[in-house]
Amino acid sequence: MYLRERDVRKILSIITDSFGQAEIIMETMSPFVVKYVKEKSIDASQAKFTWGVNSGKELERFSPAIRWIKDVSLAEGMVQMMPAYKLVAWMPAIRNISNKLTILEGRT
Repeated sequence: MYLRERDVRKILSIITDSFGQAEIIMETMSPFVVKYVKEKSIDASQAKFTWGVNSGKELERFSPAIRWIKDVSLAEGMVQMMPAYKLVAWMPAIRNISNKLTILEGRT
């Protein structure tokens, strides 16, 4: 989310070129959130969200050496810490715009 698409491509390329097989877990953010949500926790650092994907599956187009395994919505994970999230985590709109942990497999 803080990196540009070309930077993410480069990092994934380094990983897949350097390791025969790797499991890659990265946090992803939806383009909607990148464009419309301002995060108070990063205001002081002046960091900016620059890029996002709707699903980690989109990262497969970067390289044939990358295979998408799954996305896990952080909203679903928050249910474990804050049971009140159960009221909204099931909603597709919330799951779709929530940050996700994207799990990829890198293989050469």
